[in-house]
Amino acid sequence: MALGGGGSTYITDYNANFYNPANLLIQDKSGNFSFGVGVIGLYLDGTQNYGNLSTQFQNAKNYFELYTPGQTSISGTDLVEIIDSNYPQEATLSDNKFRYDATLIGMKWLKNDRAFSIALRTRTSSRFRVGQGWYSDSFKQTSDDELTLDRSLIHRYQSLHEISFGYAESFQFLTGLTSKLDNFIIGIAPKLIIGTGYQNAEWNNTYRELEGNSATERVQNFTYNATGEFGTSTLAYLRGTPINQANARSFSTTSFNVNGIGAGLDIGVTYLLTLGKDLSAIQRDGQPTRRSLRLSFSMTDIGFISYNNDEVSLSSSPDTTLVTNLPTNIAGEAFIGSRGQYISFIEQFGEDNPFTGNSLNQSSFASLLPMALHGGALIEINRLKLMGDVSVGLTNNAFNSTKLISSFGMELRPLNFLPLRGGVQFEAQRPEFLSIGMAVETKKWDLSLAGIFSPNSLIEQPRITGAAAATLQFHF
Repeated sequence: MALGGGGSTYITDYNANFYNPANLLIQDKSGNFSFGVGVIGLYLDGTQNYGNLSTQFQNAKNYFELYTPGQTSISGTDLVEIIDSNYPQEATLSDNKFRYDATLIGMKWLKNDRAFSIALRTRTSSRFRVGQGWYSDSFKQTSDDELTLDRSLIHRYQSLHEISFGYAESFQFLTGLTSKLDNFIIGIAPKLIIGTGYQNAEWNNTYRELEGNSATERVQNFTYNATGEFGTSTLAYLRGTPINQANARSFSTTSFNVNGIGAGLDIGVTYLLTLGKDLSAIQRDGQPTRRSLRLSFSMTDIGFISYNNDEVSLSSSPDTTLVTNLPTNIAGEAFIGSRGQYISFIEQFGEDNPFTGNSLNQSSFASLLPMALHGGALIEINRLKLMGDVSVGLTNNAFNSTKLISSFGMELRPLNFLPLRGGVQFEAQRPEFLSIGMAVETKKWDLSLAGIFSPNSLIEQPRITGAAAATLQFHF
């Protein structure tokens, strides 16, 4: 994360299982065996972010915890800030997220020009999009020259726990076609997945002014799938329990309910070209690669997960109507995607409720894993590494969108054991965050830290929006 969030070329330890398993065969540490515990990352792109560290910490907790009525109450000044920071130019939908990843334990070993690894990871992501019309009753001109009041509300939440088995080796057929000191590596990492919390709620709800007509066109459609605690709460609500009581009875901070089982696969290829007299790309003698060019491509999260516990599905067909009365109920709270907030927010501030009048389906359902494509390049010359990475999700889900993500980073070692890192990430050509980090790396162990900041931190008060830490990793 200190290098802008890209990992398809840089990551070579057991975490490569989840980004590009081909990199397992690249050796950037001495020795043939490594293991570690507690690699943790947290990222928040909130509706509001704060410069005060304690306030921002409490802000991040609110995104993770159960929704409490009034917890995110906002004033008129807050409304102005929310609109300015979340709806640039012609945008009528925000794009916010909260995510954490933790690789609890992992190990990697090299043997006979092959690499093996095993890693256990847990990750949770909450991604939401809120129409500007919840915070303002003014129509906005879009890029299509339409005057639109967007009251859409989209929230995708998913929590996954994975055990992954990685394998990588040289693909000698392609490697032998050139006379250079290079290596073409392929990697594969099948994994078993347990799903806990899941909600996929999408209410597209827009009003458009019609030229020469006093009426306004309203276009909407609604789909909702939930399981586990989300499903339990929704079922109770649909059967007449007030939503706050349904949430309090359904959600827990300690439960670990298995709501879904799935299988996935991460695959990747890396072309490693040695520069200068460094022979480590083709000679496995336990010494790290120091001068090289890497070109990588990977596809992650190929697979699906089947949910079959307290499942709830609702949907309505697309509907277009002409209306004369427009919504005027401006939200008195910020929507932050906390657990249990979706229904409560609609019930408090919505002009109507899409949960009423739609038939309920309680059949089990399956969801694709957050499949994505990644590619990148990294050049390493002694104590300097420069990298660039791009990725794109193939579906809209809690972890990815279909927007192009690009990451750029640099690592410099003023001292051999002290790498300093910095990077930037863009989403659809818009700056997403800035990042810095450092590590202490000895021959036998290393410790890494990173901090993530909002993109306007260079001109305003710095606002921390994420952090990452890799606790001790050992190498033998």
